[in-house]
Amino acid sequence: MSKNFIIFHLDDGKELRGGQRQVLHLATELNKLGYRNIIACRKNSPLEKTSMEKHLETINLPYIFEWDILSALILRIQIKNITKGKKTTAILHSHTSHTAALSYLVSLFLPVIRIVHRRVDFKVKRGLSSRLKYSKANKIIVVSNAIKKILISGNTDEDKISIVPSAANINNLPWSENNFKEYKEKSKKEISEKFSIVKDSFWIGSLIALVPHKNPENFLKAAKLVLAKFPETHFILAGKGELFGELNNLALKLSIQNNFHIIGYQADPYQILSALDLFVLPSREEGLGSVLIEAMNAKLPIVATNAGGITDIIEDEKNGLIVEKENAGELAKAQIRLIEDKNLREALAEEGYKKRINLSSEKMAAATLEIYEETIKNTQFD
Repeated sequence: MSKNFIIFHLDDGKELRGGQRQVLHLATELNKLGYRNIIACRKNSPLEKTSMEKHLETINLPYIFEWDILSALILRIQIKNITKGKKTTAILHSHTSHTAALSYLVSLFLPVIRIVHRRVDFKVKRGLSSRLKYSKANKIIVVSNAIKKILISGNTDEDKISIVPSAANINNLPWSENNFKEYKEKSKKEISEKFSIVKDSFWIGSLIALVPHKNPENFLKAAKLVLAKFPETHFILAGKGELFGELNNLALKLSIQNNFHIIGYQADPYQILSALDLFVLPSREEGLGSVLIEAMNAKLPIVATNAGGITDIIEDEKNGLIVEKENAGELAKAQIRLIEDKNLREALAEEGYKKRINLSSEKMAAATLEIYEETIKNTQFD
């Protein structure tokens, strides 16, 4: 495989969420394979900090607004300086919608490859902006069939779209196969003490951004119903976002504040995941839900909604239970079923743990590399 290209990963995220973690996974794996990756992110962003901690090459762009000419000019200069005198192709891999606009501006009169990554299942707005971002891209990578269908319905050429599921670094774990139970016990003890959660109870949790499309309100409403039958259960919601205050108020309104713990963003997801007995993803819209892979990696049974691309990786009754989105009753019913059925919990967790092998960061990087190579091969510059 040729290495005559340099990848610029463009991400304007202000937080370190699922998309940014995928950028880090991809760049790390490509680095291991000897490819030069440069992460172009905001200065002092969590992505910059984490990228530098991982010793990944990093540059900064201002990312003032979507069609930011200043950022485009800065990036053009960077590309010209880095590729000057070399027989190498610059690949602009946009990991957010706004950076897809930036890559289009950079590509004007500059021979670069534009790869646009889409991880959300929101409908694409019709208009010139979307046409320039998506229709003019050399290739579009989506993480699920649901997103592919949305793009096709918006008149995006199907031949331009490739599906590469999100991934997890399944081998970079804070435990070994031999000491997982000990690590789980230690994590549960530490979290119990830190957040005053009854240790010897059944723990149900979720790690999500506290934003509308993740629908954390439905998780709380379902918890109210679960607690009516199993009042000793405790719920943990880890994450931050615009709904943080509203969710705390809702917990009070539902009178579940003693059993429902909203603990904010946690830097170490596996400490939380390893301590849980059951994982729930309550989303109303979801590109794929990469946190599900981490939950499977932590040997957890899963209850998730049928939103977006979730059903691409969770098969109902096989490696998780799938319920109708925005239905608190069904979400609660599935959780109650798993509280009552230990054998089913263990069977779902075991099957999920097997399936996560196909969702590794190594396989994601290999599939992405094939797309880079194929796109360069099939692109003729004027």
